[in-house]
Amino acid sequence: MSQKNTENGIFINGKKQVIELLQRMDAGDKARLLKNLRTRNPVLAKELTESCISFESIWDLSDECLKTIVSQVQPAILGLALNLVHIKNQRRALSLISRDMAMKAFEIMQKDLTSNRNECIRAQQKIVELAVNLHRNRIIQFY
Repeated sequence: MSQKNTENGIFINGKKQVIELLQRMDAGDKARLLKNLRTRNPVLAKELTESCISFESIWDLSDECLKTIVSQVQPAILGLALNLVHIKNQRRALSLISRDMAMKAFEIMQKDLTSNRNECIRAQQKIVELAVNLHRNRIIQFY
């Protein structure tokens, strides 16, 4: 999918452009496109799906799939990750786990984390890695 135009010094990475396009699409359109691609090229569809998984995309999952993810995350990491998201998604995630885990995560969320923004982003990345692994193992389904 990559191509070089040596005359103009232009390098086109088609796969990267497709991933960027998919990341900007709404969930319904993305699901239809990947479903159609899956019938023609399952390997590419799987690769593109995994490349499109982001922390923002986990909020498009069903409650069952989201619960599978957040219940496997340590409360401290979940609290850090949720600190940067909309309150609606914070409530949704915390409502899907045990009360004890939710309370521990909420304690972390209540701290002043403005100077720890990088820690919060790293916590979100850990959750994305977990989601990708769960998808690879066919425990959860994206799109």
